[in-house]
Amino acid sequence: MSFWSLFNARDTSTPLREAISAEREQRAAGVVVGTDETDSRLLSLLGLGAGQSVGGVAVTEKSALAFAAVWACVMAISQDLAALPCQLFEETTTGKVKVVGHPATRLLNLQASPLQNAMPHRMVMLATVLLHGNAYARIDYGARYKPAGLYYKHPNQTEVITSAGKLYYKFWGDPVVRQDYEVIHLRGLCMDADGVMGMSVLRAHRENIGQGLAAQRVGSRFYDNGAKVSGALETDKLLTKESAGRLRENFTAVYGGSENAGKVVVLEEGLKFKSISLPPADAQFLETRKFTRGEIASIFRVPPHKIGDLERSTNNNIEQQSIDYVQNTLQPWAVNIEQEYRLKLLTTREVDTHYFKHNLGALLRADSAARGLFIAQMLQNGVFTINEAREMEERNRIEGGDRHYINGNLMPVDKVDEILANKKPAAVPAQPPAPDEQA
Repeated sequence: MSFWSLFNARDTSTPLREAISAEREQRAAGVVVGTDETDSRLLSLLGLGAGQSVGGVAVTEKSALAFAAVWACVMAISQDLAALPCQLFEETTTGKVKVVGHPATRLLNLQASPLQNAMPHRMVMLATVLLHGNAYARIDYGARYKPAGLYYKHPNQTEVITSAGKLYYKFWGDPVVRQDYEVIHLRGLCMDADGVMGMSVLRAHRENIGQGLAAQRVGSRFYDNGAKVSGALETDKLLTKESAGRLRENFTAVYGGSENAGKVVVLEEGLKFKSISLPPADAQFLETRKFTRGEIASIFRVPPHKIGDLERSTNNNIEQQSIDYVQNTLQPWAVNIEQEYRLKLLTTREVDTHYFKHNLGALLRADSAARGLFIAQMLQNGVFTINEAREMEERNRIEGGDRHYINGNLMPVDKVDEILANKKPAAVPAQPPAPDEQA
């Protein structure tokens, strides 16, 4: 049954019916609305929920984040990327130059708006796009049309409209329809007909997340019942319905719950207790939770040690997994975000010569030995200057520190030919005369 047939068959209030009818008229007028988020919002307004998983658990943003593996994956990616400096560079005829004082760098590295500092704003944008496939921020412009603020908007409060090959955005509570250049729109994998809307992880992997939530719920109930899911009180006497109910309630009150686990059971009047539940290990409960945790990590492309799973981790494979995580998980998201920032936060004149770049090398700061070896190699091979290396360590520049050196007596690159040309060959020792010549 389609959404609109379900809507027509349902008795709704007049204001709600008018609001939904207005959106239907907008669709009928030839304007295509991003249906993923809009239909989810309308269904929630109608009280129809967001659907059930196989385990009978509703998978929503809040319920998914209540699952430890999902929370750990989302927090790992959003925190790691949001903590990285995002610097603006300009390409010149002599090379790239770091741009200082541009308003966009303040929004991305210090304060996004009066409501949010830069890191919380970038974290919530990343967490939202990871879960929903789309994340939005309205750009507030100041003097000379420079960006002055970034205001986060939840996907459930955002309508994406396509018209005449252009994108427009409508936020709840905002009467103005925003044009494409006025909104930061981060997208995940786009699989819709127009390639405009990112696919929601909550929708694409509802079953996997639902199974994890169901297993977590079973575990909670297991311990709530004192590590015994259920059992039977047996007696040879005939009990009335009221007596059986009273015995069950009294037994549960005294011996139920994890705080009562291990108590000695005292039974009266010939009653016998018989457990009819299986231990969690026999029911493969723990194995199910481990498998689901690994599945969630693979969905977000996060190595197991990043979510606290150290069962098969060693110092060597953790190092390799961390490198793979930066290259294959963080870097693609960084490029995705950098392109959106470049198109939306820079003027038309700046776009061709300016670009944003995350400093992924900052992730090495926690490992001083690896960072020291990396900087030393870059200095010895002429990649970094001394001042560039000092700047990475947030130290002041020094005089003469802008020269490049290469290994081999650390000769300056621009003086190698001169030094080699002026270098005198070693003197060849005179050979003694041959015996015949001596005679």
